[in-house]
Parts: sequence; structure tokens; C-alpha cells
Amino acid sequence: MVEQGSRVGTQFGPYRLDALLGRGGMGEVYRAFDTVREREVALKVLHERFAGDAAYEERFRREAQAVAKLGEPHIIPIHDYGEIDGVLYLDMRLVEGEDLRARIRRSGPMPSGEAVAVITQVASALDAAHAVGLVHRDVKPENILVTNADFAYLVDFGIAHQETDTRLTQAGTAIGSLAYMAPEQLDGVPTSATSDVYSLAAVLFELLTGQPPFPGASVSQIVRATVMNDVPSPRKFTSSVTPQLDAVVVRGLAKDPAGRFVTAGELATAANAALQGHWPGGDAAPTSTIQTGAAYNPTVFGERPSMDPLTSPGFSGPHGVSGPEYVSGPQYASGPQYPSAPQQAVGVPPQYYTGPQGYPQQEEEGNALQWVLGAVIGLLVLALIGMAIYWFGFRDSKTPDQAGSSSTTTLTTTVPPVVAPTPPPGTMNCSGEVGVASGVTSCEFAYNVRASYLAAGPKGEARTISASSPVTGMSYTMSCNPETGVVVCRGGNNAVVVIF
Repeated sequence: MVEQGSRVGTQFGPYRLDALLGRGGMGEVYRAFDTVREREVALKVLHERFAGDAAYEERFRREAQAVAKLGEPHIIPIHDYGEIDGVLYLDMRLVEGEDLRARIRRSGPMPSGEAVAVITQVASALDAAHAVGLVHRDVKPENILVTNADFAYLVDFGIAHQETDTRLTQAGTAIGSLAYMAPEQLDGVPTSATSDVYSLAAVLFELLTGQPPFPGASVSQIVRATVMNDVPSPRKFTSSVTPQLDAVVVRGLAKDPAGRFVTAGELATAANAALQGHWPGGDAAPTSTIQTGAAYNPTVFGERPSMDPLTSPGFSGPHGVSGPEYVSGPQYASGPQYPSAPQQAVGVPPQYYTGPQGYPQQEEEGNALQWVLGAVIGLLVLALIGMAIYWFGFRDSKTPDQAGSSSTTTLTTTVPPVVAPTPPPGTMNCSGEVGVASGVTSCEFAYNVRASYLAAGPKGEARTISASSPVTGMSYTMSCNPETGVVVCRGGNNAVVVIF
């Protein structure tokens, strides 16, 4: 058997293997040169020790077939795949960058904003895979590649599988990296998209703290801690993590899949909201669990402040409660409102009027004054409504002669309709200014197309421009035309760039 990595410097079919980039659970990745198409590629080959193993070969083919169907920008495109001399291979775009494991070792924990930005990009790739029924099952720092421009790619779908497929996993065998595997994976329970959500939360935990949530010196320690120990708090290790972001990570690491975010995108959305100081989204606490005057614990995800405004100052958001709420300002309705009882103070239970109560004279006078004021306000409201009806209902009903004698001049201005931006179907946003609508188009190239287009003239005009690709190092001609509120540039090798 050939030793791992000894292929460097040899010829593999039409590929010249120049350098070993890394090793995965199922294969090796080389920097290679395609002598037929004359381009550098990343070439993954299946370990020779798996040769003849139908299960492993099926997983490898599945990676090629599944990833080739996905046009998500954060998944590295596949050029070709097949078999050479009995060895399966995968020909992918070569991306210059480093994996998150190398970055953590080099720089340590990331600031919260940078960590969430990476997780948001990986979440987009996972949601695309989950949409077609694929579960990655090996989300970890080594499988997330980040370029110098902080553009993240999720790689190594070699052990991805259909949610309904259990035949390719041998009984008692756990595939993936233990430190990032969900508890159900360790128990041999069929995995789902929420298993990847757990792994993504575990990666976010390590980006923030510099260590996985359940570290251990042995397999048994990691498995026991993952299944038995309480979910740790990132704030315990890094005080710069806010309570809101801490709550997001803790929910993502919930041991029960039903307690996690449903999708990776929901995890990313909640994390971004937490960065802005907002309480992250999720299921609100049931009405029965909200206790008036109860203390507000900002470290428990999903808990809401007390509904009592006297014990929860500064909380101004809407509350879905079943009982009455009392306010101190006026309440406006479509017609006159006549008070039937004295105004209640804020936070004080209402006192319902059931008959003479022997109020002091001063209170009776105050009540009479309120009745008078209410009647006056009601008459004023009715008068205003009558004037409005007259003005809008009879002003335009004058006879032609009456209309002609008017000295008022009416100016009419036609406002052009506002066209809502409608990008082509399947467009993936790189930012608020540009997107891609083709699986072969990278965001790096899209940014260059936008810059070239705007440098040539104002936005909204049709013109042809030339832009370089940081991926291939070549320049391509793009024809840009306005389409329903956006500018769509097409050209190159089936590239489609959308300028918002």
C-alpha cells in the first residue's frame, strides 16, 4: 500500500500532484495541475485503504453528486469527479486560505463580531444542503476554510448522507469528530439537520473561547461530558461574550434536538441580533410562566421581563398577555369615548364602580369635571368628523358653473411608480450591494464586477465591462443590463452577477 502523502510529485491520470494540502476522514486533498484544462485545482482522492469498500466508495460518490447540485456560494464548486485506476477522485476549485483550526492556533479566540460573521456564512451553506435532504455530520473547524478576505467555505461533504439513509453507517460506529458531535450522534440515533446545528454552535463556542464546549483527554471523557454534563456558558471563559450571545450558543448546544434552533440560519439570525444587543429570537415564554413582579434573569434564553411596569422599568416592547393592561396616556378610538369610572393609576388594579361609595366632596367634583370634559371632547370630535365629511364629501359635488368660479388652482403631479428590486431566481446575496445568481460565480468576482460597472458610469445604464476574478486570475467580459430594479451582469463562464 502506498504511504499517505507519497503521491506528491506523481501523475494521477491527467493531474500532476504538486503538494498535499490536507487529510480528511476518507481521503487526501492535493494541490494539483490539470494538464488537460491547464489550471490548478484542489484534488481529493479516496484513501487506498478504502479501495474495494462499497460503503465508503458510495459515500465518496455521494459527496460529488450532492455538492455538484448545490450552487451555494459558501460551498466550493466541483469541476469533475470519477475514478482513475480504481481510485475515486474529486476535482474542486482551488481556494487560497486556511481552515479555522489553523486560525485559532495562530490567533486564538475571535472577537464576537468576526466569529458570528463566519458562522453566518457556514449556516447559509448548511441550510442549502439541508434543503435537499443532506446532513453534513462533520461540521468542525478543520472543515471550514476562510480566505484572506474572510470569505468562508464549508468543505468535506464526504460523510454527508440522506436523512432517510441508515445503511451506510455501520452499527456502533460514530463518524465525525467527537468534540463537535451532537449527543444523538454518539447514541447512534438517526441524525437530522439539528445535529448540524449543534455542531455549528460548538464551532461558535470554540471561536469565542478558544476551546470546544466539552474538551477531554480521551474518547470516553468527551462522550461522557457531551451526554451527561450541563451545557457550558461561553461567558464563563470569555467575559466579552454578551448575555444575549451566550444564550444563543447555549440554546444551539441543547442536548434535546427539539430545544435547539430548527435551522442553521435561525442560529445565525439570533447570533446577529445578539450582537446588536437585542434579545435573540425564539419561542417566547408561555403566558402562564410570566409572573408579575418576578425578577428578570438576563442569562436565561427565552425569558422575558416581568409584565409589571413598576418592577420592570425601561421595558417597552409588546407583551402577549391575557389580562388587561393599563396605561396612563389617552386612548383614541373612532368615536367619542365616555369614561365610566375614575382613571386608574399605572400598575394599580382597576376599581370597578358599583354604586355610591361615600366619596369625599372633592372626589365627586373631580368626577363631575371628568364627565363634563368627556362630553366636551366628544362634541369636538363629532364636529371635526362632520367637517371632514362635508369637506371630502361635498367639496367636489359643485356644479360646473360653481367649479368654474373657483379661484383655487389645483396642481397635479404624476409620481412614477416605484419598482421593487427583483433579482433573478436563485440569487444569493454576498452583501446588501451585490449578489450572485450562478453556482459558478464567486462573491469575490461579483465585488470586482460591481466596482468596474460603477467606475464606467452611473448605475442603471446598460454597458459592457471587464472584471478580473481573484479565483482564476483571469479577466472576463460581462454584459450589464437593468432588470426590474437591479442590474444583472452576464458573461464569462456562465457567471451571473446582480448589482442592487
